[in-house]
Amino acid sequence: MKSRERLLTALRHEEADRVPIDLGSTDVTGVNCLVYRELRRFFSLPSKPIRPLITGGSDPSLFTFYNMVAEVEKEILDTLHIDVISINRTLEPTLDVKKLSKAFINNKWQITEVKFKQWYWGEWDLTIEIPDYIDIVENGDRYIAKLGGREHAVAPRKSFYFDSRRFSTPLKNVKDIAEVKDFNWDSYKISDLVLEDLRRRAEHLYKNTDYGLVYFRLGSIHAWPQDLRGWTQWLSDLRLRRALAEAILDQVMDVVMYNTRRIVDAVGHYVQVIGLADDLGTEESPQISVQIFNDIYKHRYETIFTYIKRYSKSYTFLHSDGAIYPYIKELIDVGLDILNPIQISAKGMDPEKLKKEFGEQLTFWGGSANTQHILPFVEPEGVIEHVRKLIEIFAPGGGYVFAPIHNIQPNTPLENIVAMFKTAYNHGKYPIKQIG
Repeated sequence: MKSRERLLTALRHEEADRVPIDLGSTDVTGVNCLVYRELRRFFSLPSKPIRPLITGGSDPSLFTFYNMVAEVEKEILDTLHIDVISINRTLEPTLDVKKLSKAFINNKWQITEVKFKQWYWGEWDLTIEIPDYIDIVENGDRYIAKLGGREHAVAPRKSFYFDSRRFSTPLKNVKDIAEVKDFNWDSYKISDLVLEDLRRRAEHLYKNTDYGLVYFRLGSIHAWPQDLRGWTQWLSDLRLRRALAEAILDQVMDVVMYNTRRIVDAVGHYVQVIGLADDLGTEESPQISVQIFNDIYKHRYETIFTYIKRYSKSYTFLHSDGAIYPYIKELIDVGLDILNPIQISAKGMDPEKLKKEFGEQLTFWGGSANTQHILPFVEPEGVIEHVRKLIEIFAPGGGYVFAPIHNIQPNTPLENIVAMFKTAYNHGKYPIKQIG
């Protein structure tokens, strides 16, 4: 069975020949660039610069660069039996034409070709490829990434990531609805040129590869207002300044639905999965009550999911970390097909309970290896046992895509990463053997 068929079979809640496997189709199912460099060495691949993944969103070339999530190359895709890729990828297999993106150049946002240059992170002896309109300069004990001459992100010299300043809480001090309306919302809308580039890439990958295809970072309706207002300020808005919160969300939805309509119409017949990211939980609880979720967000998610399902063949995907068990039924009610990353260490996110209650309606994309507490710290035998048990819970009946629980972090032993994917491939073959 080929990868795309394998993925679609799983999404239909049927058992394929084996569980489909993901590494790097999104920036939340990937691997840090430093770890990826070591993974290449483990497989005796030649040394080369590592390229961060470019994903979707209003400012795509920056988000994953700052997070240092590697674009997984074909050699590793093949070696680890990966079935799913992003249509935004820039490395083989992809359409061999220039990639377009939005960049802040000459004090304004412009559409530009994404060209790459090399930057050397001396503390880690790591060479990465970055968009050529980003400049990284030394400043004392840190590096500063500049976009169009202005500071955009910082990283302590021995950090593994940049602290992104894409959003400087521009709406932090707004007091009334008129100020909300005056904000430049149109700058977040996808352009015709970027959209056509995306369509061509999706069509090429659909017609010339057998991979399952994903478009991720369609938008967010909770995390984005948090960026615009500030984390705690937005949570206060939802309870204490409801009219202001609704006005902001109306503008957010206008942008998200504009982009949704255009992206779905362009690539919806090529990609199998269209995804949003909206972290709704902490490790101990949901961020907001179910009542506020239902009052504020539920109908808005329904609008997004309904359009995707009505006008495309794609399945709906939501990434949300944390303890979000109380929201799951509500999300299924409004059309969610796939949930990621299934953070099993968070309160209430018990794998057996989730599979029993929601396994016939929801595909679990993740929940396959605990990257916080297990993967970096136990011996390979412990990883094998951990992964095997989770496959035995999630895989029966389909509705499961194997992926680590969020990104694989630095200082994770390579032997453990390899053991994880070998177990996924070998033990994920149907019918699943219950070893006990």
